Amino acid sequence: MRTSRQIIETTRKRHFFLVVLTGLVWCLLMGPALAQTTLNIWSSTDTSVFQSLIEPFEAQNPDIKIDYRELNSNDLYDLVKKTEKEGNVPIDLVISSAIDLQVKLVNDGLASSYQSTATRRVPDWASWRNELYGFTYEPIVLAYNKEAFRGYPLPKSHADLAELILNNLLYFTNRVGTYDANLSGAGYLFFTQDALQSNQIFRLIEALSRAEMRTFGDTSTILDTVASGELMLGYNVIGTYALERVKNDPNLGILQFKDYTLVMTRSAFIYKYAPNKDGAERFLEYLLSEEGQRNIADNSSLIPISAELRKEKLPKDGTNAYLPIKLGVGILTYQDSLKRESFLEVWNSIFKSEQTE
Repeated sequence: MRTSRQIIETTRKRHFFLVVLTGLVWCLLMGPALAQTTLNIWSSTDTSVFQSLIEPFEAQNPDIKIDYRELNSNDLYDLVKKTEKEGNVPIDLVISSAIDLQVKLVNDGLASSYQSTATRRVPDWASWRNELYGFTYEPIVLAYNKEAFRGYPLPKSHADLAELILNNLLYFTNRVGTYDANLSGAGYLFFTQDALQSNQIFRLIEALSRAEMRTFGDTSTILDTVASGELMLGYNVIGTYALERVKNDPNLGILQFKDYTLVMTRSAFIYKYAPNKDGAERFLEYLLSEEGQRNIADNSSLIPISAELRKEKLPKDGTNAYLPIKLGVGILTYQDSLKRESFLEVWNSIFKSEQTE
């Protein structure tokens, strides 16, 4: 027969065992939440645009919290290069519309390889070396003020636009705008791609020069200035932003050229020194997956790269002359330091910059 002390000791042991067991169960259940990691995304895409993609991902991946850092494309490139040398800022995934700068970073060995069923669905022109992947399909368009253009024919080609400006120079002077190639990596890319596509572009550059084209640091300012009538048109504007504005602004129209309409893709790569490589792989997989592409189509102003889904968002009065900008070393022609310096020297001697905060 056990004594009272033995009974009390046995009870204490059972109680201790139950406490330990409960703690282990609690740790198993709550451990993933406690082990939440940060996914550091550096991007040139507006935070407001990307938020609709971040929220569903975080809901499906409660162990990941995204820290999204928005920069302009040139600053993004410079900071990634700087971080490579100093290594004191965490970066997991790099996303930018300036795909030539993205290719340059990847070519410099700053990306990690990633392959999956989703990456194999990406078109050949929008993937490179199993490291850099495009996830959107965005025409580069002409934005114009409908009232200001009343009585003037809408140009069908780059050559038409050049002749229209030169034949109505007084009316167009100081009323054409585009991105500042010094500030905008995407703006620099679009103009250099123009130069590679057609000799006709030099006639257009002459026309834009004589019309004293004004240059700006961001898309919103260009579209605001066109909508107000201060500008008649904005040249080489990223179509996704323009399409979103046209929905709610009756003053704005967009036009896609019939000779060729450049198409860019926002591209992403996993940073070579990513502290959260697993999270970066999961987010890249999400962007390229059927679910992610549908989310881009339904819940953002971006146009997905999926051939089926992008048809729903491209302008109905579009063009058969879409010309995607291919990812790869060929895009680096104008990233050569001497060519870039020469191009910008000419650019700055021709066009008037209107930097914005």
